[in-house]
Amino acid sequence: MQEQIVQDLLELVKIPVQSRNERQIADNVKAKLTALGLEVFEDPICIEGGNTGNIRALLKGDPSIEPILFSAHLDRVKNNEKISPVLDTEANVLRADGVTILAADDVSGICVTLDALRRVVASDKPHGDIEVAFSVCEEAGVLGSKYFDFASFKSKKAFVFDAPGHIGKIVLQAPSKAKLIYKIYGKSAHAGNEPEKGINAIRAAAALILAIPDSRITPYTTTNISTIHAGTNATNVVCDYVEVLAEARSTDNAEFEAILAKFAEPIAAIEKEYGVKIEYTPNVLYKTFKVEKEDTIVQIAANAMQKLGLEPVYARGGGGMDGNHFNNNGIQAIGIAPGYFKNHTPNEHLYLDDFKKCGELAAEIIWSMQ
Repeated sequence: MQEQIVQDLLELVKIPVQSRNERQIADNVKAKLTALGLEVFEDPICIEGGNTGNIRALLKGDPSIEPILFSAHLDRVKNNEKISPVLDTEANVLRADGVTILAADDVSGICVTLDALRRVVASDKPHGDIEVAFSVCEEAGVLGSKYFDFASFKSKKAFVFDAPGHIGKIVLQAPSKAKLIYKIYGKSAHAGNEPEKGINAIRAAAALILAIPDSRITPYTTTNISTIHAGTNATNVVCDYVEVLAEARSTDNAEFEAILAKFAEPIAAIEKEYGVKIEYTPNVLYKTFKVEKEDTIVQIAANAMQKLGLEPVYARGGGGMDGNHFNNNGIQAIGIAPGYFKNHTPNEHLYLDDFKKCGELAAEIIWSMQ
């Protein structure tokens, strides 16, 4: 029979879940937390179109021992809601079926937390208060966790089990991210009878795309022009509206502000040259953080790893996580990798030895807080 942590994973990944539709997995996880003796709370729904609030839980401990916070997210990227994990017994790896994702990002983080709690409850080792924060809508721009009531957490150290990589990886930094929206308004006209009376928004959009930054800008900053929506299937109408979506990420605050300025820079000239009107909205979703290797929170994780025979590996993440909001709201946070790779793709897979060891590691981190 599979260990409980693996049973939990196989159960939870098969629940149909999307961002803004975390209801079933939230109810399941709340029941598991309650059965372990935690006080469980669900925050009010904070995301437009969502059906679930962020989940918080507390396992009370010795008030003389520093409290600790574990974090993961309930949602997953878009999928066919028919996740069927495939066990590679030779490599002891759980794989996606090649059609859709595995959802180890971030069901593995939830299961690691549950496993650590089971270990603590079954042990007579002392511990402080253990706080749990499972967010909604993380995959839609780390949206849910920004609505936590950060002042109500007792913990000043948070461990976020949400990062690709082998066990031992500690994420010390994650980037800022902005979603950039351009709405380009031209003028429609009949393309055969009077095209000269139209203003083609597609031509203006093409000029804009060539003028804004794209791809890797520096070792710390990346951008991406992701989506263009334009016109209809009718070729006899001059296109009067285009929407262009892009993003910018950076782990350097100065570079982040500079790159956002470059996205705004060409707008006035393109409006003048092409006769269009451009509405530009830069939406900063989250801000970067950086934790130093010498900081106590990192040393706690590293020492716990070494007790289990693991070698810490320090990394900078390329994507945001709930830790961005914790760090920017007075709770120092680092990311811990539970052993998954190729997340967000049909090639996603999870090394089960890493995954199970991460449950041990999470418990050891709790006991290291004394």
